[in-house]
Amino acid sequence: MFERIRYIICLGITLGMANQAATAQDTLTLERCIELALENNLEVQQSEIRTGTEGIYLRQAKHNLLPSLSANLGHSYSQGRFINPTTNQYVEENFMSGNQSLNSSLLLFDGLRMFRNITQQAHAYRAAQLEEQLAKEQTALDVTSAYIQALTARDIVFQIENQVEVTRQQVNRNTLLHQEGNIAPGTYYDLKGQYASELNQLNDAKNELNGSMIALFRLLNLPYNEATSLTSLQELPLSTAQASDANALYQTAAERLGIIKAADQRQKQAEFGLKAMRSAYFPTLSLGAGLSSNYSKDGRGSYYDQIQNNLGRSLSFSLSIPILSRFQVRNNVSLAKLNLLEAENIAQTRRNELQQTTNQVLFNLEAAKERYKNLVEQVQYYTESFRVAEVRFNAGAINSVDFLIAKNKMDNANASLVIARYQWHLRQRIVDYYNGEMALDY
Repeated sequence: MFERIRYIICLGITLGMANQAATAQDTLTLERCIELALENNLEVQQSEIRTGTEGIYLRQAKHNLLPSLSANLGHSYSQGRFINPTTNQYVEENFMSGNQSLNSSLLLFDGLRMFRNITQQAHAYRAAQLEEQLAKEQTALDVTSAYIQALTARDIVFQIENQVEVTRQQVNRNTLLHQEGNIAPGTYYDLKGQYASELNQLNDAKNELNGSMIALFRLLNLPYNEATSLTSLQELPLSTAQASDANALYQTAAERLGIIKAADQRQKQAEFGLKAMRSAYFPTLSLGAGLSSNYSKDGRGSYYDQIQNNLGRSLSFSLSIPILSRFQVRNNVSLAKLNLLEAENIAQTRRNELQQTTNQVLFNLEAAKERYKNLVEQVQYYTESFRVAEVRFNAGAINSVDFLIAKNKMDNANASLVIARYQWHLRQRIVDYYNGEMALDY
């Protein structure tokens, strides 16, 4: 009995903790969304794989400096006329023999090609690391944009639901008046049409909200969970620091973000790729050494005695001088020059794009602030105008057309204010991103 009670208590605690964890998972913050995206986003995962691949290439480039070492073992069974490897005489009998060898080679000089390959691959590895950083930064920015878009869609739904409720109350009130014949039929049907129109707007807004949530989950690379809710942001955006002007923002972005540094590393990679290709014009010098031995069925002594007695040693130097290779080296150098030119163009374009973008984001931020401030005043004025229109409409002083015009102005202003508030949030966070304030410590 006591064991059963204890089991039930433990089961209840476990289910309660599981339910609490599920509830916590159903509510996402912006920071948690960024964490999930950095863990699961396909672009981020692919960038991490590319970094690992470049790291392996760099390790192999360094290992190419090591000498090679190989061992060979052979055993044969022969029948008929052939040469005995131990006596060097022809024999005609069934015969067994074998050989062993150990060989090593070391490249002494190749026009510094291997060293240049190492430097080239080091820049490629560093570029991959910076591109991985850039992929994470861009993913965080995309998630922030999608999160704010979802919040905007959610608040628009709330706004339209309030509009529908106001219209519904007016429809209910005027339905009674219409039944009693106290209002014109046109007024009643205007309100009914407005109500139907707002219901369609509400349906469209909910569909937009679902699409925004799915877009967010697509960036997180997670199955869509309809029960998920998002934590609201503060009323107005805050920034811990501000760039004094567009030039200062550009300089900060160039120093802190990976986009320029990655392009510079790719340019250096192309520079050393050209140097490595030019190394093929030089001769190569290599050192070789080896040990070899053999044995046979008719040889003198045991297997181990023959191995020791027939042991041979070798040491060799090899010099290869390129004279004509069907112009392959020259063409490879020409291709490397084009690769370098392309890398230089990309690096300069990245600088121009970043300079243009930093100017544009500051313009967008100032415009978003000004639009929000203007809309705050507009909402105040239209709200008061609607209040007056509603009082006069209820008193029969104005018709439904004037009433609906005042209501639509207020509704549109409120919707625009919701969008403007989140646009300010988004523009501020984009500036923070280029200002290096969106630190990724996840």
